[in-house]
Amino acid sequence: MKRTFLFFFAACVFTALHAVSPSGTLPVLYIQTENNTPITSKEDYLNATYYLDALGLGGYENIGSKAAPLTMEIKGRGNYSWTGFDKKPYRIKLADKQPLLGMTKSKHFALLAHADDSRDRKGFMRNAVGFELSKMIGMAYTPDAKPLEVVLNGDYIGLYFLTETIRVDKDRVNITEQDDLATTDVEGGWLVEIDNYNTDPHVTITEGGNVYEMWITYKSPEELSYQQEEYLTQQMLLIDRLIYGDKNSDKLWEYLDMDALAKFYIVQEITDNYESFHGSCYLHKDMGSNAKWHFGPVWDFGSSFNRDKSQYIYQGDVWHNHWIPEICKFPAFMERVKEIWNEFYNGNYNNIYNFIDTHESLIAKAAAKDKERWSQYHGSQTISTYIDRTTEVLRKNAAWLNEQWKSNGNGGNNGGNNGNGNNGNNGNTDYPENPEFNPDGVTAMYIWQNGKQVAYDIAKVDSITFEEKEVEGIVVKAKVPASWTETIYVWVWGDEIPEGKNEQIAMRQGEWFVYVHEGSSVNIIFKQGKGWTGHPNQSEDIENLTKSACYILTQEGNNKAQVSAVDCE
Repeated sequence: MKRTFLFFFAACVFTALHAVSPSGTLPVLYIQTENNTPITSKEDYLNATYYLDALGLGGYENIGSKAAPLTMEIKGRGNYSWTGFDKKPYRIKLADKQPLLGMTKSKHFALLAHADDSRDRKGFMRNAVGFELSKMIGMAYTPDAKPLEVVLNGDYIGLYFLTETIRVDKDRVNITEQDDLATTDVEGGWLVEIDNYNTDPHVTITEGGNVYEMWITYKSPEELSYQQEEYLTQQMLLIDRLIYGDKNSDKLWEYLDMDALAKFYIVQEITDNYESFHGSCYLHKDMGSNAKWHFGPVWDFGSSFNRDKSQYIYQGDVWHNHWIPEICKFPAFMERVKEIWNEFYNGNYNNIYNFIDTHESLIAKAAAKDKERWSQYHGSQTISTYIDRTTEVLRKNAAWLNEQWKSNGNGGNNGGNNGNGNNGNNGNTDYPENPEFNPDGVTAMYIWQNGKQVAYDIAKVDSITFEEKEVEGIVVKAKVPASWTETIYVWVWGDEIPEGKNEQIAMRQGEWFVYVHEGSSVNIIFKQGKGWTGHPNQSEDIENLTKSACYILTQEGNNKAQVSAVDCE
């Protein structure tokens, strides 16, 4: 009797601790495992029942009901996302195909928790934006993912994203599937992953003949005969040799689809997903000896939007990105990247911001409920604040890429060197010359342009005769404290600055910044960091500047930085 009471008491305490209810703004998936068994394994499915309550919301329909739930199986999924968080991701397998949340009918879905996304203050945006960009740029298939709330064994477990799993299927990776353990016709179809875990069934090659091992996990077929294993290994070795071979040869593109890779790569760069060619990097190949390998579908954007973008994804990061540093040395590939980029960026790219607005309004209240349930993975501010911050990073990423790839830009990822985070800024060696002053337009001579270091002739800049420029425009030269450790942003505006030019411009701490303006007056603020409100390092405005001048910024403690005019000569 005492044991029964204690069990009942413990159950009541658990329920009280997590007494959070759904927001009522998203459909709710109710899952009940057999005998309330906890889900503790990624390998073994548990029997369960489920029903989807659409709550009468437009665009959704009920699947099953509380009185008549449907059968399913459920298990854990993921690697770090499974072991590193109490809010767990799951893989589900329905007994019968269903159009959950209006998706294409299937038995196979994932419930992604994105606990790391909320922990990292990204507003549940990383996968959502990455997937949407993949669709917009025209990848052959992008997993569908839609938000919902989940109640598991009577416990509200928060905001989740029901996501199509990557698998061979006519509605997903649409290739001809070959049999497990086949001994003939082994050229295709294949679905494999460049993996960052060597625990899954895989073949191994050594990239470029150096110390980097590549683990190629095979997803379909799931079991390999000797013939299949040999074919897959030899294909990967052949592609590797071509990637590290003659960069002017077209032989590689007989085996890799250039457009699929270019689109895949562009999406990873926009999101600055610096782990993208390190793990969760999928390739597939259809049946036939002449069929090419295609990169995609996209999947994990968990390392996105973490930096002020000043380099390509394979430069200066903590992960080794397989193949892409060498691939970006192929002139034909980079030319195609720039062509696709310019068409995309000057076409429908801005629609991504409409998607973000819709995404925010859809999940905002559910995210607040998720914060009640999992407060340890949320910051003190609202999801709108985090979405705004991440959106600003996205805008800057796209602007930086456009500087590299625009039709009349300096283009190219020449000389990329991946390494283990110590390669610095080796990828952009084709820096433009410092521009001459142009009285007919706004020009600038930067040390640090849009977050990227550019060629800089200190003698040339220091020798500017300011008086000579006063009749043509205004030259501002300034230096911020070397102690400022974050990226420095400059906000400029004036009576004659063209539309779109009054934006934040990045510079590097402890070095000179030069800004040349054609107008008769300009205002300028120097500050550290991305925020405006409450930031102690914002300087006083240099207001209504009408003559060329030089300034030094100083700061004591956390006081507002002071601006002092100095002798330019």
